[in-house]
Amino acid sequence: MDITGSDVVQGIINGLCMGGTYILIGLGLTLILGIMNILQFAHGEVYMLGAFTVYLLSVLLGVNLYLAVVISMVTTAIVGLILERVFLRPLKGQFLSYVCVTTGLSLILQTAIMLAFSKGTKQLPSLYKGSFEIAGVFVSRERVVAIVIALLLTLALYTFLKRTKYGLAMTASAQNREGALMQGINPNLMSAMVVAIGSALAAVGGALGGSIFNLDPYMGGLAFMKGITLIVIGGLGSIPGAVVGGLILGIAESLLALFFGSQMGIILPLVLVIVFLIVRPKGLFGHD
Repeated sequence: MDITGSDVVQGIINGLCMGGTYILIGLGLTLILGIMNILQFAHGEVYMLGAFTVYLLSVLLGVNLYLAVVISMVTTAIVGLILERVFLRPLKGQFLSYVCVTTGLSLILQTAIMLAFSKGTKQLPSLYKGSFEIAGVFVSRERVVAIVIALLLTLALYTFLKRTKYGLAMTASAQNREGALMQGINPNLMSAMVVAIGSALAAVGGALGGSIFNLDPYMGGLAFMKGITLIVIGGLGSIPGAVVGGLILGIAESLLALFFGSQMGIILPLVLVIVFLIVRPKGLFGHD
C-alpha cells in the first residue's frame, strides 16, 4: 500500500488526538503518585467509569454530550474522593496493601460495568460532526475539538497549581511532604483534592476516547498502561513532561500503525518504558 504525505499528516493529527486522551489520564496518575506516593492501579477503571457515565447520560438518557461530560467529571471526582477516604487513606505507607486494594478495585469496577452494560464495544456521539480541508488533507472536526479540550484542561490544571493557594500547597506537598506539613499544609486534604482532580481529568479522557474511538469494560487497563508510560517519559510530577510524553506516545503510535500495522501500537509503550528506564530513569523533565 502506497503511503502519501496526506496519510502522514492525517496520522499525525490522529496521534495528537490520541495523545490528548493519554495526557488527561497521565496527569492524574503523576499527581497522585507525586503527592500520595502511591500508584493508583484502579485509575484506568476511573477513566473507563467516566466514559460509561457519559454513555449512560448521552446515549441512553438523551442528555447533551457536553453536559454529560461535565456531570461525569463531577461523578468521578466524587468516586475518587470515596476511594481516597475509604480505601487509600487507611493504608497510608503500606505499599503492598495499596497494590492489592487498587488492583481489586479495578476488577470490581470492570465487572460492575460489564454487568450493567454487557460486553462488547460501544460508541459515544460525535464531539463535532463533519470535517474540513487543509492543503488537501481532510481533518475531522471532532479530533480537533478533542485536542483543544485536552490542552485547555492541561493549561487550567497548570494555572491552578502555579497560581492558586491550594495548587501551590499541592505542589509543595509533591516536592517535600515533610516541609509542607511543617508549613501547616493538611496532607489528607491534599490527597483528597489530587484524587478528585485526577479522577475528573480521567473522566474527560474517557469521554474523548469513547467519542472518537470505542469504549468497552476493559478499556481502563490499556489507558493505565499509557499513563504509566507518560510518567516514565515525562518525569514524575511534571505537567510539561506529561504533555510532551502524551504527544510523543500518541504520534509515535499513530505513525507506527500507519507504516507497520496496529500491533505496533500495543508494544510501543512497553518498549518506551524499558528504554527510558535504562537510558534516562528520571524522564525528560524529572528531577534527580
